[in-house]
Amino acid sequence: MKKGFDARMSKHIKLIFMYNGRDTGIRTWVSHGKAEISDQLLSRMAEQINLSRQQFLDLIDCRLDESGLIAIYGEMHLL
Repeated sequence: MKKGFDARMSKHIKLIFMYNGRDTGIRTWVSHGKAEISDQLLSRMAEQINLSRQQFLDLIDCRLDESGLIAIYGEMHLL
């Protein structure tokens, strides 16, 4: 589990944000393919996990960690 996300393999990789051992309902999917992810898809993935585009980019670039996500989701009353 990375940054609070549990990866489940299927046709695509399903990333589920877990908090205190339970599924929060916050999730997105990533393709197994090697193609670069488009800006449009990055924005959609950010929306799926309730982050702004900049927050999502910070998550990808490791400037946002699990404790930061918990703080953001806590402020949004998603946990």
